[in-house]
Parts: sequence; structure tokens; C-alpha cells
Amino acid sequence: SGTGSETTGVAIFDDVPTKSKTGIAHRRLKPTLGVVDPDNMKSMPSSVAKYSGIDVLCHALESYTAIPYTARPSGRPDSPILRPAYQGSNPISDIWSLHALRECSQYLPRIVSDPAGDVEARAKMCLAASTAGMGFGNAGVHLCHGMSYAVASQVKKFWVDGYPKMLNTDEENDHGLVPHGLSVVINAPSVFRFTGNLDKSDPLQQYASDRHVECATILANARLQRRGNTGQEILSQRAMKDRPGDSLANELLELMHELDIPIGIRSLGYGEADVEELAKGTLPQHRVTKLSPRQPVDLEELTNLFKDALDM
Repeated sequence: SGTGSETTGVAIFDDVPTKSKTGIAHRRLKPTLGVVDPDNMKSMPSSVAKYSGIDVLCHALESYTAIPYTARPSGRPDSPILRPAYQGSNPISDIWSLHALRECSQYLPRIVSDPAGDVEARAKMCLAASTAGMGFGNAGVHLCHGMSYAVASQVKKFWVDGYPKMLNTDEENDHGLVPHGLSVVINAPSVFRFTGNLDKSDPLQQYASDRHVECATILANARLQRRGNTGQEILSQRAMKDRPGDSLANELLELMHELDIPIGIRSLGYGEADVEELAKGTLPQHRVTKLSPRQPVDLEELTNLFKDALDM
């Protein structure tokens, strides 16, 4: 599994002086050719497979639930060359995003269990990473990724097994490490409760409801298939449509528990006292926050999202 960077025009970097993480986007960042070889992943530790793979899943979920390109706040540009790198969900990106979501829901648990030996899962997750990249490389991601930058850059002592730890004797500059995929998915249940439960007066209410329910159904069906349909049932479409955001959030939490992923940013060392700074660190990420299907996303909304993300 990987992040699909071979398909996108976006690069992410750490700005060390400001302790922030963000991205830059340009057409010329898109490579002419990308070589994706599952054999390169044979020696990948399970934890790396887990968090890079869950990032692929979130790429798919966020790009498919992003604001439609026809409803983008900036409107239609005067020329196609002026279109932003992230345009909102559209018929082409939808194809790639749904493919990646279906593949991840089936093969991510397998690659985490056996990164070296499960050749089929490795190949499927490689393809899912690239197709998700083509999806979000056009549609964009939204709040899960927008919030992740602050979570990853402001962490203090947390570290994940399976990731090499640099020895740093300078205590002032010492810091922890939250893998990118973890910093994204740990916010996702909070985000989808927010983006999936729009007011009925919102013109995007039906759009957001349908897409969140579709994603929840894909994850739920895959979960039952993995568990052998042992007498379990998934919620009816009607029940999911009553609370579409909660339905998707709950399915994500099921998968996170199955993969032994930490739940809630409190598990990373954050508390109520950190929420304001996390929200302020997310506020400038308009490149992605403006793609949320639910608007506005200002300091108040971000503060509430991080409060909800403390504990799930």
C-alpha cells in the first residue's frame, strides 16, 4: 500500500520553524511515469502497511464524499487552465475512488496480517493506492486530511511500533511521530458524523446522505464477508439514511478496532487543553477544508470536531 503520490500534483512537507505540516499543489508536480511494483513492499512492517493502507482508504472516502465540483465555493473559473488541483467530486474521480474503497475494504486487513506472504493483497493494495490517487488527485480530500496536519505536527511523545526512531539528545527539539495514515483516520469518525448529517434545508443534504450511506454499506458488507456472515447483520438502508454520518463513522470504528488502530486523539497524548491549538493549526488548510460537503468550516466547527475526536 502507498499514498498514490505517483498520480497526483500535490506534495506534502513539514515546516519545522512553525511546527506545521501542509501541502503544495502544481500541475508540474505530476510525474510523466510512475512504476508501482508490489515486490518493493515485501519487507514492509505490518504497522507501515496498516497506516499507509488506511490512508488509501481515507483518500477514497474523502474524495467520494467531497463537495461536488459543481458546488465548489470558488465557482467555475474563466478558463480550464485555472481550475484548482482539487476540484471536488466528479464523475471521473468517483470511478477511481469507489474502486479503491472496495479494494481496501477487502484487502487492507489481509495485507496488515501478512505483508510479505500475501502477494494478492499486496498487489491489490498497490492498485488501490494508485486508483485512490487518481480519485483524490482530481477531486481532493477534505477534513480528515485537513485536521491530520495539526495532529501530526503538534504531537509530543507518541510513537508507533514498527517505525524507526531517531535518537535525539536535544530535548528541546525532541518530538513524537504519528504516521500520516493514523493522523488522518483518527479524526475520520468525528468528521463523517459532521459531513454526513446535514440539515434538511441544505441543498447538498441528499447528496451527502447518499454518499455516506453508500460508503458505509461497502464497508459493512466487506466486514461481514471477512467474518463469514456469522449471524451478523448490517443496518438497513433506511436505518443508515436516518443517520448517514453515524453509520459511516461506526463502520470505520469497526475496522479500526479490527486493525488495532488507536481510537481518539487522546490516545496520542492530546487533551482538552490542546483542542484550540489543533483547531487553529487546521484553519489555514483551505485547500482541503473548503472541499467539505458541509460548510462553513470555521474555528468553531473545527474546535467541536477536535473535541469529538478526543474520545470515540
